Amino acid sequence: MAPIVVNTDCSGMEAPIQALRALDVPVKHRFSCDVCPAVRKTIAANFPPEEMYTDITVRDNKKAAGCDIYVAGFPCQPFSSAGLQKGFTDRRGKIFFNVLDYIKSKRPRTFILENVSGLVKLKQGKYFKSILAELNALRNPGYNISHQIVDTKDHGVPHSRRRIYVVGIRKDVDRGTFEFPAKIKCPSIELFLDAKKKTDNPAALPPNSQGTAKKNVLYWNRKLIRQGVNPAKDTYIIDVDSSAGRSKAVKGISPCMTCSRSAGHWISTRGRRLNKDEMLRMQGMKPSEFKCVVSLNQLGRQLGNAMSVNVLERIFCNLLPAAGLTKASKLEDRWASGAAVKALRGTATYESPCKRSAEEADVEAPCKRRRTAQ
Repeated sequence: MAPIVVNTDCSGMEAPIQALRALDVPVKHRFSCDVCPAVRKTIAANFPPEEMYTDITVRDNKKAAGCDIYVAGFPCQPFSSAGLQKGFTDRRGKIFFNVLDYIKSKRPRTFILENVSGLVKLKQGKYFKSILAELNALRNPGYNISHQIVDTKDHGVPHSRRRIYVVGIRKDVDRGTFEFPAKIKCPSIELFLDAKKKTDNPAALPPNSQGTAKKNVLYWNRKLIRQGVNPAKDTYIIDVDSSAGRSKAVKGISPCMTCSRSAGHWISTRGRRLNKDEMLRMQGMKPSEFKCVVSLNQLGRQLGNAMSVNVLERIFCNLLPAAGLTKASKLEDRWASGAAVKALRGTATYESPCKRSAEEADVEAPCKRRRTAQ
């Protein structure tokens, strides 16, 4: 079987490459592209492409390599409820048109575009309708376009993360079988957390230097106890770094991990934050196959921006056969079978500039070792 050629823009942690590797299909990774030096360092250490671009907005797509699968998670800040919602008037929002230019120039067999779910409703759907209109206008050949809001917790990982996925299959190769994967039962969060240790103290609090986090933990512990819940025995994941009005505690499911939550949410039964191995698992990533070569803060930010590997893997299970890239019989839906969760144990390799021993440092404190340029 010939390798499937894959290119990515706004590449982040290369979730598409991780997903395809997990499916055990041969892959030829032609190029990645990301403007952030720390992200490029992570990619180079773990998923090195043949070519690395630093800025999609200046690349000549006519000269860029073609591919079978193109994946782009174009910037979400212009469309997010947590941002200013400037849409295409934000320079980052305009990057979609650079993504569109690549598709027009190279006509990949199939593509996946990802963004925050807020894109669909922002300005009464104005920007999302424009995106769909541009994609549907592609001709010679055109694309069959599918889209759906997908939540990570509905696909094998207890992480509430709603994202819009847009899938295009070139009409001349489309076998007409693609469907978004059906929801599956959410597994226990304990399968994604490190085992409890004798040193874990559910009564522990964030340090005084993390004032907002400390107040939020105290608030939720008291509120849960008033509701008849024992947060020391029932695992709640608490978003402690948001304002009091936006903070939440969810039983058995992590609230959405974002760039601004790089330090990790709080685990009520452990009296500590999610560590980076646990955060990797919450994105469907295998810690044992990951090498951290940036600061822990940078790794947390990258995880907050990443696509969920489990979601992409399940999409690929349906997409690859539909686009004629492989036979359906060759692919296993490991998340539906439970095999994927069993493979997530282990720890990542933490190299300089930050090692895993620094995991519990204050959220405001940068790594004391030399950091990758931001």
